[in-house]
Amino acid sequence: MRAILLIILAYPFVEIASLVYMADKLGGGFVLFWVLCSALIGIAMLRNQRIGTLLTLGALFNQKGNVSVYSLLWPVRYLLAGVLFLIPGVISDVLAIILLLPLSGPGPKVRMPDGAAPSDGAIEGEYTRVDETVDRDRHLHK
Repeated sequence: MRAILLIILAYPFVEIASLVYMADKLGGGFVLFWVLCSALIGIAMLRNQRIGTLLTLGALFNQKGNVSVYSLLWPVRYLLAGVLFLIPGVISDVLAIILLLPLSGPGPKVRMPDGAAPSDGAIEGEYTRVDETVDRDRHLHK
């Protein structure tokens, strides 16, 4: 428990030290640009989180077969990556990029409910074609 507390207390200092080191090696303007761009990426990710979550979950449930628990956690990983991009620093940005990598975990498979059969993309239904007769006098060009 002490180790976790020590890591949490040391994290801001390590982030600040990494930013100072980068500013020393690459320049302050580049580091400022880096921090602003990563913050804008984080804001954009968090703003689009609602739509992305719905689309991801919908695509997962339309897949044939089993759905892994690891893929169900993608919206949580995306949200956490957005928060990490908002935190200024190199370490948080690297952690956010690692979270966004498309890694497939060894998680157990979840069976689809009996009523929710996976679809193959076809929509069943009936239709009737109704052609409207065209009046030649109504056309603009003759």
